Amino acid sequence: MQLVHVLVVLLSVVAHAKKFFIPNLKANWHKAHEFCISLDMNMVSVESPKDHDELVQFVRKTDKFSNATRFWLGASDLAEEGVYTWVSSSRLMTFTNWAENEPSSTEAENCVEMIHNTYVNRIWTWNDIDCRGFKAYFVCEERQSIAQFR
Repeated sequence: MQLVHVLVVLLSVVAHAKKFFIPNLKANWHKAHEFCISLDMNMVSVESPKDHDELVQFVRKTDKFSNATRFWLGASDLAEEGVYTWVSSSRLMTFTNWAENEPSSTEAENCVEMIHNTYVNRIWTWNDIDCRGFKAYFVCEERQSIAQFR
């Protein structure tokens, strides 16, 4: 499937100088990453509790996706098993919101998803999962300038 030919409905919001987009399609983690890049964007990075709260609020306020329970995040341990980094900056994940007993860190589970856990106080937590194993919605964000990474 060539993502370039997919009709996409983009939803956006500006939150704390970040602009998020949820394309109207599901993809595996690799295709999601490629798609965000094709938009001159990155898969979303969540580097603080504030970032996490803003992302969750965005997802909740986006009516079309309010019932979705899984979204890819732009993090993986593909470069080094057990060492999770953000693909947009190659920075180590310093803030995490892993679900209980996660990451399970099996060799096949290298990518990070944000899941809505209806069994535990209806909260959004993170899980490591096979990058190609299933398709999920994903969040792209506007690229930050190099100055913002310093």
